[in-house]
Amino acid sequence: MRSLPKLGSVNAAMVALYFAPVWGRDGLRALMSPFHGFEDRAQAVAASYFRELFDLGLSGLMNTSNALAGLKFVIAIGFLAYLIDFARALVVGRETNRETLDFVLLIASVAFMLWAWPALGSGDPALIRLHATEFLLLMGAMIVIVIERHIEERPVTERPIAEGGVPQPSAPLAPAQPAAVCA
Repeated sequence: MRSLPKLGSVNAAMVALYFAPVWGRDGLRALMSPFHGFEDRAQAVAASYFRELFDLGLSGLMNTSNALAGLKFVIAIGFLAYLIDFARALVVGRETNRETLDFVLLIASVAFMLWAWPALGSGDPALIRLHATEFLLLMGAMIVIVIERHIEERPVTERPIAEGGVPQPSAPLAPAQPAAVCA
């Protein structure tokens, strides 16, 4: 009998279905652009922020924009790798590789701040809305996975079963003893 995928894996696959094409398109477009991605407002704000932060010249600005675009593209490929792993796990009937998912979500959440922090500083409501939505997608997937893994690790306690097959109530807890007061 094949096992069904866990909620965290399915949720992460849905998040990857968003980030793989969107971030992949954005990263590739910026890398292929003759303007180094400066036609995209989010890319331009992030690159300009790091130019001002590190006092870079024009070539430093272009290199920063290309590095940010390359990072976004690599993360999109990581999400695509997770989608492939999820599809294989679904067909074969096994669990997905936790390391792939953990690595992609960790790198995406850390790198996400490279675009979100400058967007928050710019005060552009459209950019802030975009990054808030992406942040909620990433954090929602992480929260579901953490809770799911926490539940998996919790020990299961067996309850005694009576002769008729009806579970018996657990033994009542002993009343707490007052702590000794040291004078």
